[in-house]
Amino acid sequence: MASTAGPDRKPRALWGTRNGILLAGAIVSSAVAWWLIAWPVATLANIPAHQGHFWLTFAHMVGGTGMLVLGGLNLYLAARKDRYPLHRRVGQSYLAFGTFGALMAIAVLLTPAHKALGGPILTNRTVSLLTLAIAWLAFAGLGWRAALNRRFTSHGHWMVRSYVLVWSFVFCRIGSRAELLDGLGGGQAFAWLSWVGPLLICEMVLQWDDGARKAPRRA
Repeated sequence: MASTAGPDRKPRALWGTRNGILLAGAIVSSAVAWWLIAWPVATLANIPAHQGHFWLTFAHMVGGTGMLVLGGLNLYLAARKDRYPLHRRVGQSYLAFGTFGALMAIAVLLTPAHKALGGPILTNRTVSLLTLAIAWLAFAGLGWRAALNRRFTSHGHWMVRSYVLVWSFVFCRIGSRAELLDGLGGGQAFAWLSWVGPLLICEMVLQWDDGARKAPRRA
């Protein structure tokens, strides 16, 4: 008797797959971080906490919000594989918002904002976040170049890496408020682990199939 599981079987919804579950987790955790960190900036409720640099913080919030929303949306559109014109426009917007947000983050990090009065500008945490912002700009640029050259598999991988870095910044901000970080050098080690760790895991996932056993050749 023929199997009913033929080629006409309806494919699984994205949210029921491994990648869909990971994307959903990233979106939910990002929403929580946005409410905790970006919402007070968006509503102008914490201007006193950012005296002298609030406009930079607000600009960074706008860029970061665009990165989170448009990046998640575009990964969903890419997985659907049936909305290519929209995928291209959303991707261009993601790159524009992301570049703006990353540059604003660099500008904030190179000021005395949120640092001890009279202390150094380049602290361990500052260098970590600067490296994270520069890494995002590099990955986004490589993804854009791959798309221009129609290397779409490479393009997809670079965009996934870039979104992992976006989420990692969110993860770092959430973790920086947790008391358990006191055991990690006051959060000094976590400033690096929060984005290097997820990036290493992402790389293993992306490259996993390349190291799989080859299928036997047919005679």
